[in-house]
Amino acid sequence: MERYADKIWFGAHIRTMDESLSEAQALASDKNGNILALGSDEDILALKGPKTELFDMNGAWIVPGLLDTHVHYRMYGESLLKLGIRDLSKEDILEKVREAAENAPAGKWIVGGMGWNNEVWADPSYPTREELDEAAPNNPVLLPRMDGHLIWVNSLAFKAAGVTEDTKDPEGGEFMRSAEGKLQGCCSNAAAAVIRGAIPQPGAEERKEAILAAQAQMLAYGLTGISDMHDTPQDLRDVEALYAEGKGKLRYCGTLGDCLNEKDPEENKTFLEKLPILGKFGGRYTVRCCKILSDGAVGAQSAALKEDFSDRPGHKGTLMYTPDELYHMVKTAAEHGLQVATHSIGDAAIDEILDAYEAVLNEIPNPDHRWRIEHFQTVTNDSPQRAARLGVVASMQPMHAPNSASMAMRRLGEKRIHGAYAAGLVMKSTGWVAFGSDAPVSAPSPLSGIHAAVTRTNDQLLPEGGFCMENAVSPMDALKGYTIWAARAVFADDVRGSLEPGKYADFTVLDRDVIEVAETAPHDILKIKVLKTVIGGNCEYKA
Repeated sequence: MERYADKIWFGAHIRTMDESLSEAQALASDKNGNILALGSDEDILALKGPKTELFDMNGAWIVPGLLDTHVHYRMYGESLLKLGIRDLSKEDILEKVREAAENAPAGKWIVGGMGWNNEVWADPSYPTREELDEAAPNNPVLLPRMDGHLIWVNSLAFKAAGVTEDTKDPEGGEFMRSAEGKLQGCCSNAAAAVIRGAIPQPGAEERKEAILAAQAQMLAYGLTGISDMHDTPQDLRDVEALYAEGKGKLRYCGTLGDCLNEKDPEENKTFLEKLPILGKFGGRYTVRCCKILSDGAVGAQSAALKEDFSDRPGHKGTLMYTPDELYHMVKTAAEHGLQVATHSIGDAAIDEILDAYEAVLNEIPNPDHRWRIEHFQTVTNDSPQRAARLGVVASMQPMHAPNSASMAMRRLGEKRIHGAYAAGLVMKSTGWVAFGSDAPVSAPSPLSGIHAAVTRTNDQLLPEGGFCMENAVSPMDALKGYTIWAARAVFADDVRGSLEPGKYADFTVLDRDVIEVAETAPHDILKIKVLKTVIGGNCEYKA
């Protein structure tokens, strides 16, 4: 029987990202959406049959479908639909709040998308509730900081949540206070959750609208797959419903949060018993991972450090769990045969989770666990070497480095700065790093991420000269971090991450070669255009 292709893309420059980093001109896929063959135009066009669809790529560049190993899916979609405050000055944010309040009925919550960044303000000190009180005297207001670990609220928000001057800080969070002990207006982690709990929850259609908004933008960025971090059971049910309706396009890996500790919600622990869910809807929906939040963020002064914050003597941040609690949480995941992804930013938090991982692996050996540390942001010791020895995956976000440079210097000081957001340093020990965005903390643009990994600058080309350039990575390693290494982080390198026969026909079409541009004019990476995003042989986005 003749072997005909269902679709053929020819006249391209293809970086396969296979083990030998081979290149090709053309790609053929079968009717199941898998890659049939790659090679020269002549060889692949020979697979044309009477019903084969042909696509002339006119010299465009094809790379494996770009992946993001750390996003907050619904939250990113909500940020696209809510009050836009991203990186605005404090004055501009207050004016936006003022306008929103003038058009909202009294008592209606005004909620911003992520997020404000005091580092770009003339005065980088934390904002106050009184400023929001003046802008919105009749509406509770909640505005998330860009890192998601700190919120800025007004007095009516405190009142709606029942928080008073006498309210004690919850475990794992802080109601920041003035020198006089008064509520200042910023709340971190568990304290922020108290305020968020007072906001009316969105309905099913509103939640799905946010997810679809996120998906549309991610496809436009060239993404074919994502890892969604810290999902609730409701989040996972919503996403699964969209796939059942035929509306889900991205290859989705979900991560159930708040399910491993005895204090976690019963619904989450019940949902845990349903896992793993592997490759539903044609390999587009998988949930095999559990999320642990072990500390906060450097920007919110809640990352757990071994030594004091440089700009806050006497304060080392917050560990969310005791070592014994972490050990039991990791062991629970291991007993269920699940992957673990742990948010650990401060060096104390990183060491604590590595201790837990090692203790559990000594009891329940698993040579291919692929347990992850998310962020891995503060390295002051041998933690990368320990991670490598234990087989722990470093999941990092290149855009965080330049976006946080000035804040990191102030918070961590010269002694620790060269180990902060240090992808290059970690990679020297682990050999590979999976990259992502932490959207909506950063935009889920792999091209921006590759640019940041190579130049250590953000989309505004700041800081000038790059942030601790010794921690930059090569263009090829940056691309691997968004393709084959990202696939490896989610147990998917056998079916995606590179373009090889038998793997999914998932690829991203660019107008220029990202490697050549990165090597010759690296800031021009930001000018590269995504022309098409193809998943399973179907074009899901076209510029």
